[in-house]
Amino acid sequence: MGYQRSRIGVLMRHHKLERFFLLFILSVMLTGCATLPPPRLQESGLNSRFAFGRDVNFDEYIRQSGRMIEKARVDINETNRDVILDANRPFELRPDECRFPRNREGRYERGILLIHGLSDSPYFLKPIARRLQERGFLVRSILLPGHGTVPGDLLNVNYQEWVRATAYGIEQLKPRVEKLYLGGFSTGGALCIREALENRDVHGLILFAPAVGIKSPWAFMADFLKVFNDWLGSEGDDKDYAKYETFAVNGGAQVYHLTREIDAAFGAGKRLAMPVFAVLSADDISIDTAKMVDVFNAYVTSPKSVLLLYGKEEMKGQMDSAGRIFFRQSYFPEERILDYAHISLLMPPDDPHYGKSGDYKYCLHYQADREKRTSCLHDPQVWQGEITPGNLSKYTLRRLTYNPRYDEMIKVLDRFLAGLN
Repeated sequence: MGYQRSRIGVLMRHHKLERFFLLFILSVMLTGCATLPPPRLQESGLNSRFAFGRDVNFDEYIRQSGRMIEKARVDINETNRDVILDANRPFELRPDECRFPRNREGRYERGILLIHGLSDSPYFLKPIARRLQERGFLVRSILLPGHGTVPGDLLNVNYQEWVRATAYGIEQLKPRVEKLYLGGFSTGGALCIREALENRDVHGLILFAPAVGIKSPWAFMADFLKVFNDWLGSEGDDKDYAKYETFAVNGGAQVYHLTREIDAAFGAGKRLAMPVFAVLSADDISIDTAKMVDVFNAYVTSPKSVLLLYGKEEMKGQMDSAGRIFFRQSYFPEERILDYAHISLLMPPDDPHYGKSGDYKYCLHYQADREKRTSCLHDPQVWQGEITPGNLSKYTLRRLTYNPRYDEMIKVLDRFLAGLN
């Protein structure tokens, strides 16, 4: 009887332990459910690889990309569908054939493939695309894998998928034109440089803040950091339909690997022999502007090349002996502009989204400060510029999202293009 009571006691304790572990597992599951990231911060499963082969023509690529975007995005509905798709899917702009007729083989004289930056979309390239179209270019823009859908699609993407997308864009464009050009912003600029170092068919480059180097001193640790955290800084609201507000650490890691490949190519003696047009801001917090100036001076060999540098008065001394670098002032106190932000270079003041009176205001740096965020979003007298530590310590600051001297920049680009004929 004593043995039986002891056995019953053991069984009761055993069942209590079972119940305890069941409750523990259930609590873990419930906690996991409670902390499960929102859908936009999870992979969609549709956009981490470049899934298009050579047999898919560019028109079909645009259509399929649009369907993928529509299926993957969690913020799309009937009221914003056209706006979101127009901003994020790849596009093509054809020149006026009355002014720029095709040759006997049906090819345009010049064509350019444009590539957007990290966390961005083809929207950033549309203003410059329209200008190049007016100058007779057949213009195409691709969508890099991981972009245009949800930030979660950047969690596991590899930069080699971006390289594959670039190669596809070139293969599709090359038979349609006599002379092939590449153009890109930030990461897109780095992809253009990488390709131009390998491809002798590239006749010229048009680059805006190309990411040949990352400003953060922690860039080399990005692979290590992403083991512990998926996102850099606080999560954004991701209300900008043309750009992710939440930044994936893996995205930064992939850009770093891309820059290392470019460094290795330069170290092996490769050079950019074609004419290069580049625009930089000395105050850029995202890319290493000084490194790009060094690259331009050391590895860009064409005398037709031009670098337009925005900065403070003291930056005027950064000129090369060949006179290819042109300085422009970035401080406009009458417009309450301190300097140029990374994201401002490509956008004209009249852009309906990012322009002077656009519907989007960049205030993500005040996520934890409601008072400053409100002022940043709504005060018409707030200062604008790059969100450098110095600027933020002195001002309540809105990050500048447009180029106040866009038309002047376009004139410099037009002179560059005229010199290529």
